[in-house]
Amino acid sequence: MKKSLVLLSTALMVGSVFGMSSCGEDVEYIEGNEVALVTDVGNIDDHSFNQATWEGCKDFSLANNVGTTYYRPGGDSTDERVTSIENAIDAGAKVVVMPGYLFNSSIKLVQDKYPNVDFLGIDCDNSDDDNGYTPYEFKDNVTSIKYEEDQAGFLAGYAAVAEGYRKLGFCGGMAVPAVVKYGQGFIKGADQAAGVLGLADGAIKIEYWYSGTFAPDSSIVTKVGGWYSSGTEVVFSCGGGIYSSVVQAAENENSTLGNKSKKVIGVDVDQHKDSDLIITSAMKNLRLSVSSYLTSLYANDMTWGTIDGKETAGEIVTKGVDTESVGLPTDSESWLMENFTVEDYNELYAKLKSGEISGDVDDTTNLYTNPTAKVVVTVEA
Repeated sequence: MKKSLVLLSTALMVGSVFGMSSCGEDVEYIEGNEVALVTDVGNIDDHSFNQATWEGCKDFSLANNVGTTYYRPGGDSTDERVTSIENAIDAGAKVVVMPGYLFNSSIKLVQDKYPNVDFLGIDCDNSDDDNGYTPYEFKDNVTSIKYEEDQAGFLAGYAAVAEGYRKLGFCGGMAVPAVVKYGQGFIKGADQAAGVLGLADGAIKIEYWYSGTFAPDSSIVTKVGGWYSSGTEVVFSCGGGIYSSVVQAAENENSTLGNKSKKVIGVDVDQHKDSDLIITSAMKNLRLSVSSYLTSLYANDMTWGTIDGKETAGEIVTKGVDTESVGLPTDSESWLMENFTVEDYNELYAKLKSGEISGDVDDTTNLYTNPTAKVVVTVEA
């Protein structure tokens, strides 16, 4: 179903000696079971969220001579994820890293059972999603790192409009909180830029859709290809491995047009290295966060302590522009915009960091509801 809104005034273990990094380099690590990563529904070769988290584990492994490996559950369920966590612990894991919101219920089931194991969640909440999002308390052997994805999405949406794009798209994966926040921030950023530029009402049009998967899929190529052929200029691909399907849709349309006018915005890591059609990426510093938190845990005798000035034992630590943990890549290879310069971006970022403007979107359950009439969002179910 399609509806238009005019928004007035958001247990399989695998391991290897080397792995491809998001930077296109092979990163060595120490193979072993002391630090274990368990994926949710993705894999460590998604060139995005899971891969960046795994690279953080590998960075820590090599720097500290600690063995690491990863596990991929046999299915998409809490039972399968818990089985993989327990397999890792049985194999000797002292720390289990769990990237993804889908681990919320798993943490509840393992934190008491394994009090001598430390758990690091990425994007996890203390809610039991299998039982109506029932809240529970993280124990002291658990910490979770979350990010202000809406701020990163804001920067990407602002940049797209400031660069000169007027017909945008947002293709999300599964509608989990992190993806929703990216999308809501993207709308808000586009709205902010439209206001600053003094554009006419209805000047910015955004196609908005969740594909329901984090994996490449032909349905994504078809859907996004339809957007491109109907005039959409750039699409924010927000969901791990789906970027390859969005890029494929852009390549197909560009082949028809005989140019490279259809572009893509990547997510989580700098995905430009995977396609020259990716003009920027809304990123969160997963790799550095994971390696830093593991380093601090080991330095503190395997006890979660104070990191970045925040207590972490049993806590959710949120990282955003205040710690420069989200943003767009600014190196010359990845910055493919001309009208919106790195200097413009740095000025915008400073305003976000100082609080002069806000990239936060409080309500992540509905579309961002406070842009001007300059933005028209078409939501597809």
